[in-house]
Amino acid sequence: MSLVPCHVRLCPQPETFVRALGLAYDALVHAGHPFDALAVWGSLKERVDQGIYMGQGLLLPHARILGLPEPLMSFSVCPSGFTGISLRAGEVAQFLCVLLSPAESATAHTVAIAGVAKNLLDEDWKKKALAATSEDELKALF
Repeated sequence: MSLVPCHVRLCPQPETFVRALGLAYDALVHAGHPFDALAVWGSLKERVDQGIYMGQGLLLPHARILGLPEPLMSFSVCPSGFTGISLRAGEVAQFLCVLLSPAESATAHTVAIAGVAKNLLDEDWKKKALAATSEDELKALF
């Protein structure tokens, strides 16, 4: 079973990675689980600097947070692609998953990432996500 994102977003036009990341992170900050937003933003920035492209069109900035009771995920889809981020030649980042996981549970973190990977390896799921016409339709895919 996949983790259901607390926030989904469709980007009908090309979107800069920085803007999409900021909007996704803001949604997680306001998801109802308090955490040190500035410290976690710093952790995400470090992760971005290390590389976040996972293949299959997925950008996956993620961080583990002490005291977070459950994983939080924001998932964005941009069929025309997120811009302003370096990828291998010919690849287009169409999916952005920002994941915050409890530091105390490596299992929760791994299961959440595996669920996203499973979805993106399913060509039918991927086509449906790219063809979604509403955020409710996108969220229902989870």
